[in-house]
Amino acid sequence: MEIIFTSSDVYLMDCFAQVSGENLDLAKAEIEALARLCPTDMVISWFGRIAKLQTPVSPVEFLLDRAALVQRAGVLLGEVIHDESITEMISDDIWRANVLPADKFSVRTMCIGRGYDSRKRTEIEKDLGAHIQNITGAEVELRAPKTQILVIIVPKRILVCKSSESRLRRLLRTREPGKKPFFHPTMMNSTLARVMCNLAGVRPGNTVLDPFCGGGGILCEASHIGAVVVGSDLNWRLLAGAKRNLSEISAQYSVLQADARYLPIQTVNHIVTDPPYGRSSSTRGTESKKLIDSLLRRVPSLLQPGEENLCVCGSTEMGLPEMILDGGFTLGRDIRVSVHRGLVREIVTANL
Repeated sequence: MEIIFTSSDVYLMDCFAQVSGENLDLAKAEIEALARLCPTDMVISWFGRIAKLQTPVSPVEFLLDRAALVQRAGVLLGEVIHDESITEMISDDIWRANVLPADKFSVRTMCIGRGYDSRKRTEIEKDLGAHIQNITGAEVELRAPKTQILVIIVPKRILVCKSSESRLRRLLRTREPGKKPFFHPTMMNSTLARVMCNLAGVRPGNTVLDPFCGGGGILCEASHIGAVVVGSDLNWRLLAGAKRNLSEISAQYSVLQADARYLPIQTVNHIVTDPPYGRSSSTRGTESKKLIDSLLRRVPSLLQPGEENLCVCGSTEMGLPEMILDGGFTLGRDIRVSVHRGLVREIVTANL
């Protein structure tokens, strides 16, 4: 699969990103949504869990800080076919430029698909490590290397990369619902909340609305991005909890007790929400579909047209894609996410 965002005739640098494997469709959608936030055009080619990124400006630091499902990313140093020698095809100057004499480095391999057994991968790691050490004078360190060289074996080619681990994923683990000042079992986990904000294209300084905010799981992740957040809910206890959680972030926020069908709000940049749908949360006697339908009727007066700035999560039984289309919106993403005990969530994005 190759997705091409038209590019001007400027020099393109090659980068890569490795995504987690829990839900590949969701991980791909997140990277492709974040690509639209980058200042330059980007060409994305997929090899299983590996995205090859061609762009005039490196997106690596942005992805490591922003993408919830990117495990590692970096610069592509060279690309060879399977029968070619990595040490012969990649210039010694490239190693000198990327592995300094004072660095401690490692060489690891990763195989996407079949064709390379563990013995052959071990040979690559050993031979390339010795070659880099001989060229640069750097020391091999497997436990905590400063510089990580990752050799990714994909069908018909080998990608040789300088790799860095995600900085965000460690932080997300510290921000799970059970580790927040206020916890409620209906709160969305931090990873999925971040992905939804990314799918909606949230930028720092934007205003994000969650009309069913509960304890503020989505609002917290939007706040960590740097957005101004607004949350509403009928449950005052949950709103008080959302306020506690947001106050810890020092976020710009407002929370109000209000019915999502009659929001006293004029305009926002994005709506990202996870409405109640048969969970332990209460809909106060109103069916979830009716709540969403009422919200969708308000969306044209709340959001600017032309952007994929609405992201909603619901159960598959709700029929969110059909509701989006019936409301006159353009359906963007439609991704199913397995949760537990047969529960399947459906995440959809849309624009006016």
